[in-house]
Amino acid sequence: MQARVLIVGGGIMGVSIALECAPRTREQVVLIERKHLGAGSSGRSGAILRQHYHDAEVARMARDSLREYGRFEPETGLPLGFQRTGVLTLAGPDQPDWCQRIRENVAMLRGLDIDTELVDAVRMRALVPGVVVRDGSVGAWEPGGGFVDPNLTLGSFARRAAALGAELRTGVELREIRVENGRAVGGRTSAGDIQAEQVVVVAGPWTRALFQKLGLDFPLKVVRPENHYLGVPEMRLELPAGSARGMHPVLIDLELGCYARCEPAGARTRVGRVDYDDDLELADPDLLEEEVSSELVRWSRAVLPKRIPSYAGRPDAGSLAAWYTLTPDAQALIGPVPGIDGLFIVSGFSGHGFKLAPSVGEGVAQMLFGERVTALDPEFFSPTRFKGGESWGGRFGL
Repeated sequence: MQARVLIVGGGIMGVSIALECAPRTREQVVLIERKHLGAGSSGRSGAILRQHYHDAEVARMARDSLREYGRFEPETGLPLGFQRTGVLTLAGPDQPDWCQRIRENVAMLRGLDIDTELVDAVRMRALVPGVVVRDGSVGAWEPGGGFVDPNLTLGSFARRAAALGAELRTGVELREIRVENGRAVGGRTSAGDIQAEQVVVVAGPWTRALFQKLGLDFPLKVVRPENHYLGVPEMRLELPAGSARGMHPVLIDLELGCYARCEPAGARTRVGRVDYDDDLELADPDLLEEEVSSELVRWSRAVLPKRIPSYAGRPDAGSLAAWYTLTPDAQALIGPVPGIDGLFIVSGFSGHGFKLAPSVGEGVAQMLFGERVTALDPEFFSPTRFKGGESWGGRFGL
């Protein structure tokens, strides 16, 4: 089989790249996924769409991606499950550094034409009725933010990519990236060889191992974040038109170290930790333990009612373990692989990939087709920016 571009990985990044590449060529764009679309990190994502970032390079991508998510449903008629609940990022009065960072971020974001507002405790109480916020707290309110349904979005992006000419093949595993004379020429797969002019590896937690077979070791590590769900309490909220009843805004709570995002289909709310420093590192992403710890369940039951007391005593509604693929600076590796022409890496989104996917798809397509890259900053995401010895950490890019 011959392809112009071979994309390895069927998560939100892979389908976004296929969606952008397909209309750029009459040659074949092929995506392969060893299981089903969303079988990795994307299918378990909270798929929160926010623009509150400290780095302008990332904020611009989040802004453009949010606009694309907003256009996609009306333009294509394909569903994403987009809920514009708004996103509230907040810090407490005992966190002067974080309060100052939020102030600085909001000023920067407004300069990028991002709709965000610096809010105090009084305003936060109005935005989230029943919320407990101490005077002196500082928040950033994004009225246009919210979330999409991750698997619905993957399916719709894939359908659109296929309609534009891409071929998406599930149940096909990459066994080897084929390299000849210093150039990628395709892949050896469980369904036979695929010849390709360019190969894009966007395999999430499995990316590092694929490159290690070529003698390349990128600074990627995989951790196992845990989430728990609580039943949604009845609330009377003034939410934007089109939002499901009974939901509250997405909360990114730096004071309590948690985030919370409603899930209307299950009448439940997802709770997770903002930090991932204590998450278990996985040497083999195939060995993901599905059952979450009892400690995480107890913490979830206790932490959310501190912010929204109506969650006290709400029933448990399930749990979930997933993968984050991290880099030392919590920013992705996007771009050509040094020393091998035609080979590209797209990985290491450190928990905030869904927010950036449309911009990443466009930016990678621009790289592949020799266009001026405007959708992302290639230097900022360069796969060669790490020199060794960097410390690991990060908090969702805040």
